[in-house]
Amino acid sequence: MLTKRLVVAAILLPLLYAYIMYLSPYYFLLLMFVAAFICVEEFLLMYGVRDLTRHVFSAVSLIPLYMTYEYNEIPDYVFVTIFAVCVVVRLFERKGPENALSDIAPFIVGLLYIPLCLSYFIKLRAIGQEAVMFLMLVTWGADSAALYVGKAIGRRKLYESISPNKTVEGAIAALIGGGASAVILKIGFNLNVDYLAIIGVGIVIGVFGIIGDLVESMFKRERSIKDSGSFLPGHGGLLDKVDGMLLCAPVLYYIVVLRQYG
Repeated sequence: MLTKRLVVAAILLPLLYAYIMYLSPYYFLLLMFVAAFICVEEFLLMYGVRDLTRHVFSAVSLIPLYMTYEYNEIPDYVFVTIFAVCVVVRLFERKGPENALSDIAPFIVGLLYIPLCLSYFIKLRAIGQEAVMFLMLVTWGADSAALYVGKAIGRRKLYESISPNKTVEGAIAALIGGGASAVILKIGFNLNVDYLAIIGVGIVIGVFGIIGDLVESMFKRERSIKDSGSFLPGHGGLLDKVDGMLLCAPVLYYIVVLRQYG
């Protein structure tokens, strides 16, 4: 398992870095389309949504990303329309009121959880490629520190009922790893931020990365599954790999905005 993780990371990270840093925003939008479609598919599959309905909604969920790309925001009518479609489809697809809320909930939660959070990747890309890479590498740095330290010396459970393998020691390592990764990237990208501030940002990303990981674990634990899918060998599904970043993306975006305009 560890060997697979390292091999996949060694192949994908350089390719991903080149793709994000050297291609235009249009190609980044396409990357977000692919990520959103696969992640929504995995999320809805967790909840047993039928193939055709799952595929259609996964495609519809790309609309918020496109609107963000075009206008840097998602108009309210997009959410209202998607919500109305979900409700009307449920009304006529299944007769009777039984389980109506639980039938609709995966679609609404999936929309808010994945495409809405991924839209902040596009906002960050509009600020600069370095912002996207900073988010991804700090999150992965924190996650890797948590994984290896947790396995080596982790003893106290962090939140056993949601994620039995996560430990307090691993969580502390994630904060340290996030801060250290942020400092390395400050030097590598020559970011105009002082060291104390960049360490603080790295720690904040570490905290929200843990929370994001626990959020997905909560959904998986409810469905009694280990991974959201098998998209990446040794890593599980794509949603398993980006779950921490889903909450970190809006957090980093607003940190950058507050620094620019605060």
